[in-house]
Amino acid sequence: MMQSLLANFSILLFMHLCIQSVYYIAFRKQLPDSIVAILHVIIVAIGIILLYMLPVTFSGYRFDLRTIPMVFIVLYHGYKHGLAVLAIIFVARFAFSGELIFVELLYTTVFPTIVTLVFRKKVMNTISYFSLFLYFSAIWLISDAILSLIVYDATTISTYALHFLSFQLSAMIMYFFIQTSTKNLEMSEQLRYYAEHDTLTGLLNLRSFLKRAKERESKLTQVVAMIDLDFFKVINDTYGHLNGDRVLEEFSSFLSLQSNEWLVGRYGGEEFILLIEVEQTSDAYARMKKFQTALHNHLFTTETGETIEEVSVSIGLAEWHQSQSIMLAIDEADHHLYQAKKNGRNQVWV
Repeated sequence: MMQSLLANFSILLFMHLCIQSVYYIAFRKQLPDSIVAILHVIIVAIGIILLYMLPVTFSGYRFDLRTIPMVFIVLYHGYKHGLAVLAIIFVARFAFSGELIFVELLYTTVFPTIVTLVFRKKVMNTISYFSLFLYFSAIWLISDAILSLIVYDATTISTYALHFLSFQLSAMIMYFFIQTSTKNLEMSEQLRYYAEHDTLTGLLNLRSFLKRAKERESKLTQVVAMIDLDFFKVINDTYGHLNGDRVLEEFSSFLSLQSNEWLVGRYGGEEFILLIEVEQTSDAYARMKKFQTALHNHLFTTETGETIEEVSVSIGLAEWHQSQSIMLAIDEADHHLYQAKKNGRNQVWV
């Protein structure tokens, strides 16, 4: 009995390990969500089938822990994952012999799935070890506790107690590992985000900008734009560095909202870099002039609501051919930016 119970625990933990590995690989390789969902469903379905094949027998009462992964996949992933797993294990269960198959499936999987779908949002909003203990107690009562009365007339209190304790212990262990792996994945995602983005503005840093630019494939003309905020030192000296950072943040948001097609990054300091796809270079020039006009009409304020005097930018443009290094185009755009600033600032230079 103890060996089969440990086998059930091992299947649950191995199932979780496989699922965690899938999400880790997806995080590293950026697999499509559809592939991840399919693999998740298959792993849970196979785990539930294995649980059925290795039941725990105690005083003539056979039980397994298939209800637990069924409930968890519905709790964390909703009806699409849950119903997919339910369909697979329904078909697989009828491949094995046995009595009262439909009744067994009804109480161990169907009822827990329906109840979890109904109360999913409420459970997830208040999820904790204690609330989950109460919820799984209710799930056990409407599933295996009732099923044992139907199938096994001679079920004893000790049998109920053993099943309830193993049920709760398995649920709590699974919840612990799910929470731990979820937090680790969230932390990894945060680390990757901060490795790729500028911490102040949220824009791509230069390294990530260059990487994504090289990965782009386009039949259109690609133009690099170097943008520099005019007289930014004056803004810092006049309004303070905190308000200077505020201007950089707001300008970054304003720049990002101008077009979803632009690749936007922070070059450093008050300099920004764009990659624009256009029919011809003159179109990029027209877009940048339009951008300068929109910026002229945008109001920048300090933390106290004081209006910051006109914020303008100088822009240098250079066409980039993907057959050449992007750094050559950046150097050329930077040179044109210097010309724009030398020519009086608030200019676009090609």
